[in-house]
Amino acid sequence: LKGGSNNDNKMGEPILRLNPKIESRVKSVLIKKAIAILLSVFMLLSIETENKRGRQSYDYRIILTLCILRIFLKKTYSDYEIEIRTNPLIADLLGLRNLPSKSTIHRGMQLLTMKLIRKINFVLIGEHLKRKLNIMLDSSGIRTDKKSSWFCLRIKKVIRKRDCNKLHLAVCSDLHLILNWRITAWKRNDSPFFIKLLKPFKILGRILADKGYLSRKNFQFCMDRGGCAFIPFKKGKKKPSTASPKSHPAWKFAFNLWSKFNEFYMNIYHQRSNIESVFSVIKKRFGDKVLCRTFPMRAREISLRLIAYNLKILICYEYANENNLSLWVRAKKLN
Repeated sequence: LKGGSNNDNKMGEPILRLNPKIESRVKSVLIKKAIAILLSVFMLLSIETENKRGRQSYDYRIILTLCILRIFLKKTYSDYEIEIRTNPLIADLLGLRNLPSKSTIHRGMQLLTMKLIRKINFVLIGEHLKRKLNIMLDSSGIRTDKKSSWFCLRIKKVIRKRDCNKLHLAVCSDLHLILNWRITAWKRNDSPFFIKLLKPFKILGRILADKGYLSRKNFQFCMDRGGCAFIPFKKGKKKPSTASPKSHPAWKFAFNLWSKFNEFYMNIYHQRSNIESVFSVIKKRFGDKVLCRTFPMRAREISLRLIAYNLKILICYEYANENNLSLWVRAKKLN
């Protein structure tokens, strides 16, 4: 994927989209391929599924598959009971006569941990991590349905503003796969999550991030991993960035590159706008809000949306390779 200069594009607007030809052609085999990939991933994970006492439960790998499949198909728990549980194709693919009920799926969601979800993601995209990675970083808000009714009664005024969670993403620059993520409260700053997002990857390439990630430690971390961070420095009269290294030579190198070859530096940085396409696809397909009440459940729901997104990208990427098509195409501008 070639990311040229995007000076004529407003930051925040998606400039790429998934190839609609590929999306329409894989639609007929989407469920079959998704289940096959998920089962192959879960077979590589060591998960205890047997109860020593009492009635034997469903295999936990089956529950995990159905949890992700429910989100992959954009279904609520009620929709799962009506449409997915009664679908003979899904039961045959999973080798079951009867699928578990929605209450079983909900309990499976409650038992999920973020550590396990990230492990699933790393196994899912493992083949694409064995190389130098060019990564884009950004964050975006996911709306929630949370609002304090008691606060509205106390002040005798209806508050329409709702809370939201902040989703921090590390996205591969070429395939736009989600490599890592963090979910926080909306007030959290971006910079502390720079190293946390990139820590699992040993060899880094170009790291593209906005001014919210500007930090000497972040620049040095990228250089220590063999990469180079392209983050614009601060201008203006109030606290502009300087070349003072303060034991961080990576900062001085990047600052001199930015000041002496600004056009070259910013042309590379503006490729970061491609990450807006990822946020656009996620919010368009799965919605821009979550209805779960508690933060842990919201975090699991959002994380499984990211797994479902990666799953679809891998299926489309396989078809694109077989038919020599571009996975991502330029989006049309709306006048």
